[in-house]
Amino acid sequence: MTRRWLLAGLIGLGPLLAEANWRERWLSPPIGPGADETRLADREESSSTQWVVQPPDITTTAITVTQGDTLDRLLRRLGLETATRAEVTTALAGEFDPRKLRPGYRLRLTSLVIGQPVSVAIERESGVQHVVTLGQQPTARTVHPRTDTLALAREVEIGTSVSASLAAEEIPTRFAEDLKTLLAGIFNISRDIRGSERLRLLWEEKRRQDGTRVGPPRLTYAGFDGREGRLEVVWPPNQADAVMIFQNGELLRSLRFPVEGARLTSSFGNRRHPVYGDIRRHDGIDLAAPSGTPVVATGSGRVAYIGWRGGYGRVVEIGHDSGAVSRYTHLSEFAEGLEVGDWVKAGDNLGAVGATGLATGPNLHYEIRLDDRPIDPLAEGQRIVLREDSPGGNGSSALVEARTRLAGVMEASPSPELAALASP
Repeated sequence: MTRRWLLAGLIGLGPLLAEANWRERWLSPPIGPGADETRLADREESSSTQWVVQPPDITTTAITVTQGDTLDRLLRRLGLETATRAEVTTALAGEFDPRKLRPGYRLRLTSLVIGQPVSVAIERESGVQHVVTLGQQPTARTVHPRTDTLALAREVEIGTSVSASLAAEEIPTRFAEDLKTLLAGIFNISRDIRGSERLRLLWEEKRRQDGTRVGPPRLTYAGFDGREGRLEVVWPPNQADAVMIFQNGELLRSLRFPVEGARLTSSFGNRRHPVYGDIRRHDGIDLAAPSGTPVVATGSGRVAYIGWRGGYGRVVEIGHDSGAVSRYTHLSEFAEGLEVGDWVKAGDNLGAVGATGLATGPNLHYEIRLDDRPIDPLAEGQRIVLREDSPGGNGSSALVEARTRLAGVMEASPSPELAALASP
C-alpha cells in the first residue's frame, strides 16, 4: 500500500492530534521489556534521519441550529452514538449550558475518515466556540476568537434611495434601516430623498485575522446633508447611554433602545397582524435580533412583573418613577437572579431576545404604558423614561468628538484591501 509522508501534516495537524491523544498513540515508543534500549536506538538512528508523520485524513460536518433543536438531537443528526453524545454533554457542563443553544449557532463534528469522532465544536454567532475534544478522557474548553476592531468611514452621494446608494458603494445596507428608524418623524429617508444629498458614515467592524466579520457592523456616527439642513446621529460607546440626534448642531432628541443592533420591523400604531392577518393596533415596536441577544432596561425603575403573559410569552415589566411602565416581551430567558421588586438602572440586563408566546421569529416587542395607555416608545415614551435618567448637557462634546473621529478615519484613506472589508 502506497503511503504519502507529509512533513506539513505534522505542523498543520499537530494541535488536533494532541487534543485527541493521537500523538501518544502514534508517536510513543513501545512500553515493556527493552523499552529503554528501543528509545536509545531510536535516538541514535534519528541523528541522521529527518522524521516525518503521516497525518490521518479527517472530515468535517457542520449543521446550523434552528428553532426547537436540542443538543442531543443535533449530535444524533451528526451520527454520534448514545455513549458519545453523553460524553459530549458531560464534558460541556462546565463550559456551556445546552439549554442556551440558539438558532444560528453552528455545530461542527471533526472525524477521521474511518468514522472515529475527534472533536465537537459549538460556534456562537459572536465567534466564540465551545470545543469538546474526544478521547479516553473527553475535555472541553472555550475559545474566544482573536479579533481586531476596524474603524471605517465613507461619504456617499445619495441617488434614488439611501439603500441603493449604500449597496453601490459596498457599504452595509442595514445602515439605511437604522437611519430610517432613528429619523422617523424628522425626515423620511424612504420618501423624502430628492437626490444629490450627502451622507457621511463612521462605523466599526470586528474582524478575525482571516478577514471574516464577527457580529454585525456598528454605526458610531452618521451625518446627512439635505435641503432642510444637517441631521447628525451619534451612537454611544455602550448600550446604557442614549443615541443623540442633532439638527444643525443642536440636540434635537435622544433615544435609548433595549436591544443593541436590532432592526425595527414594526412601528407603533395600526398594522396588519403578522399572525392573524387583519388590521390591529400595535401597542409597541418590534425589534428583530438573533435569539439570545441581550435585552436591557431603557430606564431606571423597579421590576413590577416577571413571568409568562399569554401571547407576550416571557415578560419583564419595569415601573418608573414617572408612573410609566416599560414592557419587554417574547424573551427566551430572564436575567439570572432577577426578581420582582429589584431596582434596575438603564442598561442593566433583563433577559434575552426570543420567540416565546405569539411570535413569528426572534424579536423583542417593546412597549411603554402610562396609566395603562400605550404610548409610542420612540416619541412620548422616550421623553418620559429618559427624563428620569438624563445626565444633562446638550451633547455638544459628544458631537465634536464624533466629527473628529470621522475626519481622522477619512483622512487615513484606507487601502482597497481595507475598504473591501466593509462589504455587506
